[in-house]
Amino acid sequence: MNVAGVELSHADRVLYPEQGLTKLDLARYYEAIAPWMLPHVAGRPFSLVRCPEGRQKACFYQKHWSGTLPRGVETVDIREGKGTVRAYTVIHDVTGLVGLVQHGVLEFHLWGARADRLETPDRVIFDVDPAPEVDWQRVRGAARLLREVLDTLGLESWVKTSGGKGLHVVLPIERRSSWEEVAAFARALAYRVAREAPDQYLATASKAARRGKIFIDWLRNTRGATAIAPWSTRAREGAPISVPLDWNELDRLKSGAQYDVKQGPALARRRKPDPWDSLLKSKQRLTRSLTAALEA
Repeated sequence: MNVAGVELSHADRVLYPEQGLTKLDLARYYEAIAPWMLPHVAGRPFSLVRCPEGRQKACFYQKHWSGTLPRGVETVDIREGKGTVRAYTVIHDVTGLVGLVQHGVLEFHLWGARADRLETPDRVIFDVDPAPEVDWQRVRGAARLLREVLDTLGLESWVKTSGGKGLHVVLPIERRSSWEEVAAFARALAYRVAREAPDQYLATASKAARRGKIFIDWLRNTRGATAIAPWSTRAREGAPISVPLDWNELDRLKSGAQYDVKQGPALARRRKPDPWDSLLKSKQRLTRSLTAALEA
């Protein structure tokens, strides 16, 4: 079976047993969603979650690629913390997406920078990550609060579901700041929110302090950290996907895993314009004075 120029082996293998979704179904999903997904993922290094036998079998997180590359997939060499150079996957088209599905990829996790300029990020991402007992209304409120704080700084943000229990607030920026500057800004904003409502939010990854609170996860903005890609599937029950939203859609949203593989392409087609088209055109600059204002 050929999809987007990729010959699928074991096309009838069931990857999501609850829904009976096969490798062929997943390949066709990525073929259909590619026009909306590729503008956000093409040219960026990936880390991947692979589940070759399906989501209920053995899955593993893969940062580095070795061996034969799938069709449509390239690698970029990235120097890591101790000076070791490792190969990360990069794709540019739908063939690359489907090529990775052929190799059992169920989750695409993105760097906040593009492969051609790895040291200057172009997105800041805040993961609104609630403790299990936190109700959904508070999760939506946290995302809106982040938006309001960014608005006061003159910065426009966008929102998407995580495909899990939370939301991601995304801030596109010009490629002028270093990883250290971006992380400092993200940390300052998360700690500002946590200081103002310490009974509701925290900015540290302490499990002991998480009960009843929402972690404003700013750590995805350090070099080498990743976040789930827009429109990526998750290796979870129900085949949920991470969906870019308009802020007005939050009122109707009931969870971060509300949308699934079967709903994704139809949802993307009927929303005109795409609520994230404007993100791709945004030109915003981080400055040290913005970070200083948050720390004041």
